[in-house]
Amino acid sequence: MIVIGSVVALVGLSLVAGGIAVAAAGHSRGDDGFLTSGPASVATRSYAVSVPGLGVDVNGPDKAYARSLLGDVRIRATAEDPAQAVFIGIAPTAEVARYLDGVGHDDISDIDVDPVEVQYEAHDGGPPGSAPGDQTFWDRSDSGTGTRTLDWTLATGNWTVVVMNADGSAGVDADLDLGGTVPGLRWATVALFVAGGVLLLGGLLLVALPLATRRRQV
Repeated sequence: MIVIGSVVALVGLSLVAGGIAVAAAGHSRGDDGFLTSGPASVATRSYAVSVPGLGVDVNGPDKAYARSLLGDVRIRATAEDPAQAVFIGIAPTAEVARYLDGVGHDDISDIDVDPVEVQYEAHDGGPPGSAPGDQTFWDRSDSGTGTRTLDWTLATGNWTVVVMNADGSAGVDADLDLGGTVPGLRWATVALFVAGGVLLLGGLLLVALPLATRRRQV
């Protein structure tokens, strides 16, 4: 019982620690209610930077549940050159693939968090046939100078985020940050604290009872 109690107490303590970490993350929300990570600098000599394969596989009643759990997504792009108009958009992956077919671009394959480092998969090619803002397949998009913001509500499908110069020219250099409202974070915090507290208390009791019994016998 002492061994089992110790293991249970350690699991409970880990859950409580996780609850503290999640609660700390929740307190780092901005005034707009978004939890934001980054910024990460993306730079390429080609014509576009894309984040492919953002798969969302929820349908029916689960979609509403996922939306209430994950909330809205916000992606912001700020060109390093204040005079350069930047474009950011999200669209079905198949549509983006057709648009970037034969266009020189870099796919983001991985992002290391500490320190922030972006890894790319390069695709050779020429300029796009037209500026990204001229396309009609974007689910959400924004363009112009300064910080451009893309607010997106969770939708089923396979999606790709694209960052380009608004005129479609080569040499994309911008800072990106990603945020989300994640309303389910509060419930996760409560669940971790409750489950961790119950396991921690139960584990301590399993350890204490045999010890108390032995002392009485002695």
